[in-house]
Amino acid sequence: MNKRRHKRRGISLGTIIMLTLVALVLIGFSAILPKLTGNTDVRIDAAELAVAIDQSVSELISAADKNTKSTALTQATILPPESLTLSSTAAQPAQPTLPPTLTFSLCAAGSIEINSNVQKALSDDSGYRFSMLFDQLGTAMDADFTIATLENNVIPDNKLSGSNIPQIALSAIRQAGVDALSVGYYGILEGGMEGLAQTKSNITSAGMLPYGVHTSEAERNAPVITNVNGVSVALFNYQDDLSSASKKKVSKEELAYAIVGKDPAIITADIKAAKQAGAQVIIVSLCWGKANATSPTKAQQELAQQIADAGADIILGTHSDPLQTVEILTANRGDDKYHPTLCAYSLGNLFTHNRDARANLTSILLHTDVVYNIGTDSVAFDNLTYTPIYTWRGKEDDATRYRVLVNDGTYPEFVDANQQKVMVKCYDLITKVMESTPVALK
Repeated sequence: MNKRRHKRRGISLGTIIMLTLVALVLIGFSAILPKLTGNTDVRIDAAELAVAIDQSVSELISAADKNTKSTALTQATILPPESLTLSSTAAQPAQPTLPPTLTFSLCAAGSIEINSNVQKALSDDSGYRFSMLFDQLGTAMDADFTIATLENNVIPDNKLSGSNIPQIALSAIRQAGVDALSVGYYGILEGGMEGLAQTKSNITSAGMLPYGVHTSEAERNAPVITNVNGVSVALFNYQDDLSSASKKKVSKEELAYAIVGKDPAIITADIKAAKQAGAQVIIVSLCWGKANATSPTKAQQELAQQIADAGADIILGTHSDPLQTVEILTANRGDDKYHPTLCAYSLGNLFTHNRDARANLTSILLHTDVVYNIGTDSVAFDNLTYTPIYTWRGKEDDATRYRVLVNDGTYPEFVDANQQKVMVKCYDLITKVMESTPVALK
């Protein structure tokens, strides 16, 4: 004990050291004196002795401090007596807290295009039966957020046509599980600005969020941001061209804000503005590519990389009709962090009347869990899968009907042998496109 107490008081000033040694010798001598005199009944309590030593040294140090401006002790050289050792339950350094994450499930579908023949086929004496178009999908499109593209106008004031569909069709799309509809396609302004306003209003009334084309300059400058499971999601659409009928219906001034071209500088500015407005996940839809193209061009791949670098987390392509590949791009945003961008160059047609080629009848539902990390302001993708989709046309009760089917090798009773063979070939087309992608069959 005496040896340990000597180590405890390592004092730099000579005077203090000498005084401490004297105190230790005197107290130690008092402890062994009874044994030298033969008196073994005297007991010295170790704790009392330690406290006495500590008090003695403290008094000496206090006296010395009054006569010197030097710092005599440091915390590292003060060791408490064994009987006064601090409890092992003393406060420990706080463990770092992992930044929280927010997650939502996403289902991205292709384009929906309902022409006059489909409208006629899905109607009878009781009215339209658009619900049958998607009723075979069941829960295939169920997700926290399901998104698709509508390549039709919904203008009740205008005559129904190959591009203008009745409002009730929107109810069927909503019932299938769609939450948001991009209206960015080449014929969206064939009803003029008023037709666009009615189309967007009817989509909203059906319980879905329209985005991508704008009825005013103020609307153009306000990013569409929605909350999904606590995550702020911004939605954009870019396209460079319109049908000739659309161009005739709008002025140059209206055209300047109605659609937004695929200019990387503009896209970068839009994404920056959305993030400043609180957006955490950025989804960009693109009406692009050549019709009937089965793969993206080099120019499309370069643009997709630029959009990813600008801050887009998800890129969804439309217009080409056939399904194209899906990639995970690595975005370079200048912060030395890993930023993956999910890029589907074309999701194909969720539904189409165009049966000119088998590739037009094939598409996928793209599924993923979008994980937003608040601490790193980054996005990741879990459970990335796809569901093969097929557009069926055939006879039911001697009437021509259309339906969207899950192409998983099982067939409803109304699908005859010939159609089953077509579905098998379409399935092979899908698996060929998707085999080299990071997306697994659901």
